[in-house]
Amino acid sequence: MIDELRTDRLLLTPLTLDHVDDHFAVYGDPRTWAHLPSGVHTSRGDSARAIERSMQSRREFGFGQCAVVLREPIGALAPGSFIGSAGAAMLPFGAWNLGYRFAPEAWGHGLAGEAAAISLDAARRAQPDAPVTARALANNPASVRVLERLGLRLLWRGASSAAPSAAVTTHLERVVFADRELDAETLEAVIALG
Repeated sequence: MIDELRTDRLLLTPLTLDHVDDHFAVYGDPRTWAHLPSGVHTSRGDSARAIERSMQSRREFGFGQCAVVLREPIGALAPGSFIGSAGAAMLPFGAWNLGYRFAPEAWGHGLAGEAAAISLDAARRAQPDAPVTARALANNPASVRVLERLGLRLLWRGASSAAPSAAVTTHLERVVFADRELDAETLEAVIALG
């Protein structure tokens, strides 16, 4: 089980319910959902449920989403500042879902790439046989660049449905990346996640 990850600038520790207020401050901020406004957390309960899913992934598979805290000052942010989350959670069909989300004050410093790189490595160590996948909206070029810089392969780009829905993103143009080729069934399952 992976308990702590460090980079020169970041400390990543497993998300717990003690982080719910900090998590909600990031995930409840509409600026962090500029590319998908329907994803914004509207209550602390939304953040608590996300954290509980991460805790379950960690218990069952050795890794989940992590709280990301600064180890050194970045701009106006002091060391010890909670800036968001990064990590990977195991999907029901045996593939990791790599993800990250940061407070706008932390944008533009390369922190997402730094946190995503160490998270990718941790997921591979926790379950080496499980592919690591990542999804992004095509209209979010910053996220797409992070995935490309990690060396992940673009496996799919498109929309899997025509009908808009507030609950899913399948009608929006999306991209699916992975650290290896996926069998057709796994790729279809990742695409269907929206």
